[in-house]
Amino acid sequence: MNPIRTFPLMMASALALSLTGGAFAQSTSTPQGGQAFNTGISNRNYPHSDWALINGKIYTVNPDQPWASAIVVEDNRITYVGDAEGLKDQIGIATEVVDLEGKMVVPGFVEGHFHVVAGGIVAQGVDLQTDNKEEVFEKLRQYVKDNPDLEVIEGYGVRLSTFSDGLPTKEMFDEIESERPIYLWTVDGHSAFVNSKALEIAGVDKDTPETVPGYSYFDRDADKNPTGFIIEVPAQLQVLSKLRTFNADTVLEGVNDWLPKFSAAGITTVFDYGVQGVSNDEAFDWLQKREMEGALPIRLQGSYYWNDPKIDPVPPLLDLKEKYNSELVKVDTLKINLDGGDEKWSALLTEPYADKPEVKPEPIIPYDVLNKVVENATSEGLNITCHCFGDLAVRKLLDASEAARKANPATESHIAVSHAVLVSPQDIPRFGPLGVTYDTTGFWMSFDPLLQSITTERFGADRVQAMFPMKEIREAGGNISLGSDWPASGYLSEYRPLLSIRTAVTRQLPGRDDVPPLGGDDARVPLDMAIYAQTLGAAKGRGLDDRIGSLEVGKLADMVVLDQNLFDIDPHDIDKVKVLLTIMNGNVQHDELGVSE
Repeated sequence: MNPIRTFPLMMASALALSLTGGAFAQSTSTPQGGQAFNTGISNRNYPHSDWALINGKIYTVNPDQPWASAIVVEDNRITYVGDAEGLKDQIGIATEVVDLEGKMVVPGFVEGHFHVVAGGIVAQGVDLQTDNKEEVFEKLRQYVKDNPDLEVIEGYGVRLSTFSDGLPTKEMFDEIESERPIYLWTVDGHSAFVNSKALEIAGVDKDTPETVPGYSYFDRDADKNPTGFIIEVPAQLQVLSKLRTFNADTVLEGVNDWLPKFSAAGITTVFDYGVQGVSNDEAFDWLQKREMEGALPIRLQGSYYWNDPKIDPVPPLLDLKEKYNSELVKVDTLKINLDGGDEKWSALLTEPYADKPEVKPEPIIPYDVLNKVVENATSEGLNITCHCFGDLAVRKLLDASEAARKANPATESHIAVSHAVLVSPQDIPRFGPLGVTYDTTGFWMSFDPLLQSITTERFGADRVQAMFPMKEIREAGGNISLGSDWPASGYLSEYRPLLSIRTAVTRQLPGRDDVPPLGGDDARVPLDMAIYAQTLGAAKGRGLDDRIGSLEVGKLADMVVLDQNLFDIDPHDIDKVKVLLTIMNGNVQHDELGVSE
């Protein structure tokens, strides 16, 4: 028998009359009272959105009313948050009442850093995430055997830490398949492995010029021949575009396969950090078409991806902002790529690399250009997010933000620093006063094999243990945000917010709980802080906290029902909690309760 009871339409009015008699249990942590609000706004894409969820442990992420036992939705807005007594004026004959019987409700998860469209390109084929190099080849060998009709063998998730003693070459992959091209994305999405056939089809040999010298190129042997390892996306796409057709239909078909999985994980809003493989117009047109059809299960805020200092990104972003401004699809953010990462010595650091102190990488965007563009973008009210891996990159973005705030004190722009795996202690107090959000990835907050090997070699043990100072930044008054960076990652490619929260809270990954928490026990993020970062904090970082991120009257009806109360279980079990129901914009997008039947 389903433990969640839904009440037919004609029973709802009778039920409303009985609520004040104590028919439904009330959480002892639930405050009395509630508010009613009706905006009169209609979401014409969806036919039915009237809900009352009762008898729940509703964690609102609203500091003024953190807990409630009942919540009511009219059309796509929350109209009531409170206790059973206040429901008597809320439930009508057409209200669908769901008895949660103590299940937990949280706001819909907001993904602070996501790659929806890029995921349709990268996360295809065989998943090669493993720490065993022989298993990589065995998985690939089996996939080749099981798919004799595929024209291109694709895979993703190869961990460079698995090959820390020497990267595989094209000849190794030729032994597995030489007649068909092989293309394998690394787990960070910033490099790839290919076989000889792939290079042959793409026309890449020792005479091929580098795609973007010093940034995106082909690794070569002593004779200048490509080894089969490709660095950074421009060179990667130079090859991949010759192996398969890139258009909206082929790329976005892959996106379509993933959308239901996001809803099943409780994701209701994502901030997409740059379209790849197709044009911005193709991607956003497709997303808006799905929205018009009532078939888009997430809310998406898009961006214009900028990594070329020769291009002024503000005019094209303004064009996108004007064109794409619908209820579920908006484009208003400039995504800046300022540095790279640790593996290739391309992160910008305030102190030298531990293993190669002579290496001093240049910023992808010169600092004077960065300052000018940030100022111009904020003058137009555009939001900004910046890939800043190293602490010097973080500092330079904070400096640019400070100058822009002074030049444009009335701006409504929201600025976020993304990744920021290292932050200098002197910069931690700057986030709050500058209104800059610290956005980072929960899945990365553990002492995983990548950090134990490559990252420790690059940074040294002390800097590694100081990585991801989310707790310190929040305690210093800064806003914080969690985003998975799916499908890219340093070690674990994942998108499920509950696993992100679990890792941030424990600073350990499932299956690796015997490894001491990254940064020690004091670095562990409190559960309420982690939930905030995956909901209201992420929304605030992009200027949507007045619409989503918490369960409050007047906000959009994005919420998730969980089968356990996160505050009542061992933090190491958070990732095992099931998402039973996902409601986005007042509509059921994932249902394991049968309420939409």
